[in-house]
Amino acid sequence: MKELFSILTEKCEAGELYGSDYLPANLALFEQFNVAVVITGADGQSYITSSVDSDLLINQLNYSLLSNDANNELIKTTENYKIFKQKFPEFEDTFLVLIGVLPDGNIVFIKATASALEQTAAITNKFFLMMVILDSIVSVIAGRYFISKLTKPLFELINITKRISNFDFEVTYHPQKMYNEMDDLGEHVNEMSTTLKRAIEQLRLANENLKHDLELKEETENMRKEFVSNVSHELKTPIALIQGYAEGLQEGIMDDEVSRQIYLDIIIDEANKMNRLVREMLVLNQLEAGQMNLDMVDFNVTEMIDSVIDSNRINFEAQNISFTFIDKQDCYVHADEFLVEQVVTNFVSNAIHYVLNENIVTVRYDFVKRGKVRIIVFNSGNNIGKRDIKHIWEKFYKADKARSREYGGSGIGLSVVKATMELLHEKFGVENVPDGVEFWFELSLAKDTKIKENS
Repeated sequence: MKELFSILTEKCEAGELYGSDYLPANLALFEQFNVAVVITGADGQSYITSSVDSDLLINQLNYSLLSNDANNELIKTTENYKIFKQKFPEFEDTFLVLIGVLPDGNIVFIKATASALEQTAAITNKFFLMMVILDSIVSVIAGRYFISKLTKPLFELINITKRISNFDFEVTYHPQKMYNEMDDLGEHVNEMSTTLKRAIEQLRLANENLKHDLELKEETENMRKEFVSNVSHELKTPIALIQGYAEGLQEGIMDDEVSRQIYLDIIIDEANKMNRLVREMLVLNQLEAGQMNLDMVDFNVTEMIDSVIDSNRINFEAQNISFTFIDKQDCYVHADEFLVEQVVTNFVSNAIHYVLNENIVTVRYDFVKRGKVRIIVFNSGNNIGKRDIKHIWEKFYKADKARSREYGGSGIGLSVVKATMELLHEKFGVENVPDGVEFWFELSLAKDTKIKENS
């Protein structure tokens, strides 16, 4: 019995104890030692049993563990097993019982009659040993074959359910040639896989929609906070100046007419800045909200540019700016005249405020294919930084905040340009050139425009 316990321990450590593949060898081993064996888990579940009644063996196991009468004599005990000598009133023979714990924690119960052990110890017949070996081989081969036939659909279902648990819903169960209950189970597994796939897809879409809604809500809230902050910042300075100079006039700080006129000019200038900021914000809000109605007409954009330049003539002279309209000619386009004027005004104002070095501002046409004209406004000066150039179309973004405050820029002029051109579905952009910066936008030529396009 001790030898058998050692063999079972080694088989357990080698992973060769449980399973249908090792069942014939185990039975042969029990038969060889002429013993009855039961291996159970701690919860009482039977994993391996010999051919005898397993319930009877387990009851005797409990008797061995719990009984302390004269019929239950402890012979030997170690840290892994105990051996008892038992005498049951209903049996004439004496039994030897080994109760041990395998390395995996399962309990092994080995029982044999004393006479059988003596008889087994005397058997050394080589022929019997060869027959046992031969029988074991045949049993293993036959067992593996029939078990494989019987368990193949089951293992296939186990593999399918594992793949489904890993969200692989492409795998399906295919019925056998002879339909049975296992195939019925497989069909239900296929239906479950399809239902789970559909439910998970719907859940994923709902989750993505919820995530998008949350992101949109968060983005809108951030934009609202940023807008309020920027507007407050832009209005704070002119309001403070207007209030300060108005209080100065009220208290009569300046007695002479010249000083009072300076105060009034500053108040008017700051009020104009506030008015321009509010007007641009209203236009931008209408554009972004899609509330601006387009009035598409044919008009001479050259005359419009001349008008914008004339209105800024005082600024050109004040800053000693040299302006040139290169290759000036009449050019009729089809667009919204009011919105195009806003774009030209913002580009020209931007060029005036950022011109440096040679103080040159130019306007020119570039007649591109597809019946388009590109209007380009150039100013000499510093290039726009790589980090700033992709943000200049954003509301209240100022690459040079000091100069923006100096000329009263609101930071939304280029945002108006962006919203306008997107509404008109036309291209626009900015490019750094060796001696300055060029802002441009495109418009569709009027049908009857007689202009030779550049090739």
